[in-house]
Amino acid sequence: MFSLPEAAQLRADMTISELKHAIKALDEQLHACILDYSINETLLKRAEFFDQLLTLLWQQQGFDSNNLSLNAVGGYGRKTLHPYSDIDICIIHSNALTAEDGDKAGAFLTALWDLNLDLGHGVRSLNDTFSACKNDITIATSHLEIRHICGNSDHEQQVLQAMYADKLWSSQSFFSAKKQEQQLRHQKAGGTAYSIEPNLKNSPGGIRDIQTLTWISRKHFNAADMHGVRSQGFFSNDEYAELIECQNILFRVRFALHQVAGRSENRLLLQYQADVAKMMGFGEGSSLGEGGNIAIEKMMRQLFRVMKRIRELNQLLMAYFERAILPKNHTEPQVLNEQFEIVDNHIHVRHDDVFIDRTQILALFELIAEHHEQIVGITPETLRLLRQVRRRLMADLQDFQACREKFVAIFNNHRGLGLALTLMHQHGILSSYLPQWRQIVGQMQFDLFHAYTVDEHTHKVVQNVLKYAHTKQDGAVDSATRLASEIYQKMSNKSSLLFGALFHDLAKGRGGDHSELGAVDALHFARYHGLKQSQQQLVSWLVEQHLLMSVTSQRMDIYDPDVVQRFAKQVGTQTRLDALYCLTIADIQATNVDLWNDWKAALIRDLYFATRNVLRSGGENVLQLRTIVREHKQEALGLMQLDDNGAQAVKEVWKQLPISFFSHAEADDIARYSKALVAHKATLPNADNPFDTLIVIDDTVVKGCSDVFVYTQDRAGLFVKLFKTLSALKISVKQAQISRTKDGYVVESFKILDFDEKPIDSQSRRELIINKLKSVLDNNAKPPKQRLSRQHQSFDNQPNVEFLYSRHSTRSLISVSALDTHEFMDKVASAFRELDLNIHSATISSVGERADNVFLVSNNQGQQLDQREQQALSNLLINRINDEQAAVGEFEI
Repeated sequence: MFSLPEAAQLRADMTISELKHAIKALDEQLHACILDYSINETLLKRAEFFDQLLTLLWQQQGFDSNNLSLNAVGGYGRKTLHPYSDIDICIIHSNALTAEDGDKAGAFLTALWDLNLDLGHGVRSLNDTFSACKNDITIATSHLEIRHICGNSDHEQQVLQAMYADKLWSSQSFFSAKKQEQQLRHQKAGGTAYSIEPNLKNSPGGIRDIQTLTWISRKHFNAADMHGVRSQGFFSNDEYAELIECQNILFRVRFALHQVAGRSENRLLLQYQADVAKMMGFGEGSSLGEGGNIAIEKMMRQLFRVMKRIRELNQLLMAYFERAILPKNHTEPQVLNEQFEIVDNHIHVRHDDVFIDRTQILALFELIAEHHEQIVGITPETLRLLRQVRRRLMADLQDFQACREKFVAIFNNHRGLGLALTLMHQHGILSSYLPQWRQIVGQMQFDLFHAYTVDEHTHKVVQNVLKYAHTKQDGAVDSATRLASEIYQKMSNKSSLLFGALFHDLAKGRGGDHSELGAVDALHFARYHGLKQSQQQLVSWLVEQHLLMSVTSQRMDIYDPDVVQRFAKQVGTQTRLDALYCLTIADIQATNVDLWNDWKAALIRDLYFATRNVLRSGGENVLQLRTIVREHKQEALGLMQLDDNGAQAVKEVWKQLPISFFSHAEADDIARYSKALVAHKATLPNADNPFDTLIVIDDTVVKGCSDVFVYTQDRAGLFVKLFKTLSALKISVKQAQISRTKDGYVVESFKILDFDEKPIDSQSRRELIINKLKSVLDNNAKPPKQRLSRQHQSFDNQPNVEFLYSRHSTRSLISVSALDTHEFMDKVASAFRELDLNIHSATISSVGERADNVFLVSNNQGQQLDQREQQALSNLLINRINDEQAAVGEFEI
């Protein structure tokens, strides 16, 4: 039995300071004993403590007990008071509030504020209380749980009588309002609790879903709690026990979260998860990194499964409540077969023992797919039977041949698969069918790249692919998605793509390359389910290579013919290319709502078309570099429409520029840059521009990004100065290219997006960027440093350095990946400078919380780095990025 510590004992003569110490002593005791007592007892004792405290302060004011009353409402009224939850109270008066009582009420509230309590309060007459409840469903809901603390006890009963009668809210209107409120809350949460930082209160399956059931039960059935609902036969003893068990787990996690955060917080943020897991008894581990954290993994998986069960029970009971509260004339059932029928747009079992035949579980969802235009869900009776049989499954459903045939039939029904798959996911049938799915239910992904658990992400990927069948070809949809839709709608083998989407991440968390492991699983699945050999190969290949297109587009120069040639060789066929393109777009868009942008869309789309051309030409007619340069120059001259003198001026400028300037840029870029260079050189020499710096930000949007072009004298640290300045301006660099001229200058091109992940659309914003860059480059101003975000602070900065294949005989290609901080490029550049390396180009790519960048470098003799030099550079980069003392050691050059 929980007892208050001596320091938390209250006395009538205690000062505000002493009361603060008592509150602190109480919370410290509760923090230390979180696992020693039931969470309900803990919350109850905390509410009772504040009942005593408020009573003490109320009595000190000497209120008229006949006229006024102090009442708890909301969570405090339910006696479920978490450490930093609002203390919701209402002061009610029967007659007009006198000036004296008004002053006393003010003094009472001031004392509570002096204690640093978070108050939700109202001071109203009884009639005003009724009016407020009638006009605001939130106020009405909180007063359903009114509880008398001090003063006139009649007020509590008068409010409850008004709330339970139909005068303020009828049962029908109250139910409809709470149902709509829940639907909007679920929509706001993205329809899922399976996000990397779930909201314990408001996400689907959160505490609010249980409270909604309680409120409706109070209003319509006059039931004090869910135990009263059980007695009326709405759900079974097992379902009641399950709901209470899930509620207790949620309450305990929320209690621990408040303690860890030190404030009222319902979002289980990354920065709190390790400490909450420790408090919950799951153990402790290191901070988040690529390997994850086993304690967090265990806690979050339990939490996600609890929230899934709550959502399912909420759906079940809400359906029963709706029938009882909003009765309506039922339409004549539409009989589908001996086992199932459609009743009011919901599929319904025709007899209770239908699922004795396990194949009928898959038959249920096959019918949902076939009749998706008429069906919106499952009746509560059918759902209850499905839940019961799900517990008794002794083996995987795919053991049955008939189930395998029906599963394939569901995926072949592309129009109806969306609803069927969502319901199979929500109600645990995918877990019962696929052992791989069962392993990834609620599995965290410890990065900021993924916003959802593995199973929820996979579900979203398949749904994204299915949307391609309905995507309208209009301006509201980005060009990459329109292209994916066009490709998908022409596919003859859509189910292979859908199976590839289903399996693409199912091998995550097994301790190996999930693409390779998943490809093996996918191949076994395809064979076991009787798919044609061509389908087997395509499904397995898609799973193994599902990252190939996104990695190639973001890490390599996709405008380099050799890169495209190698990519085309890996892809091999147009069928694979089409399927991979659709899967890549769907995968990125389902990973994180903030991840997709026009820049990524343009890169992937351009890679698709370039590869398609290679495949169509047999891979033998790829233009060589000099041919590309010649064609780019000719096209650029045509775009500029110059006279002979103008053309000659441009050609003179071109003589100083390296060949990479023409091979990496397209004709319109070359034309724009060249005109700016000619005009710039005509103004030199210029005492106000000692470094001959030219900066151009054109108002033309290039492939979904804005383009920053810089021409200036070469000098140490130039690239990192540019990068850090743009970062300080909250501009994200999506790609950067460096080229040195023959006369000691540098041309640099940055593809950028503004702070809102959109191109620069304001002339004043462009001028600000140009002025800031010139200040840093020409006047040696220093860009300000920025602190890591709270989410970055939760991740380990473990760098990865990898030397890639380089087509240049005198250049080395190096990939450097680490936590994306504003100091990252400075550390990389300083390592290059220390070893006297030349940077010939750089491809910048930020993915989630990591910077994943590729540099083309050579040594001070202009040659590729040998093994010894590569090792020296690798060691130095890792040391610098880790903020260790750089030491080249035995590999010193």
